[in-house]
Amino acid sequence: MSKDKTYRFAVIVEPCEEGGYFAQCPAFQGCHVEGDTYEETISEMRKTINAFIEDYLKNGEKIPDEEFTITSLKVAV
Repeated sequence: MSKDKTYRFAVIVEPCEEGGYFAQCPAFQGCHVEGDTYEETISEMRKTINAFIEDYLKNGEKIPDEEFTITSLKVAV
């Protein structure tokens, strides 16, 4: 029995001014979704990342590295 590989990617989720949420995965150019709720947005992001991975594997492309750093910067203006 083969095990599925598990990947970990940074996902940025932001509330939209008009309501709902916008999420993007910087590891994959163009990988972004919108949803009415946070939960819906995360669910759609997971499906979208899975689709990107499937396309990369199908085309023989290397999956982006799983290592990442997330930093929050405080800027005084």
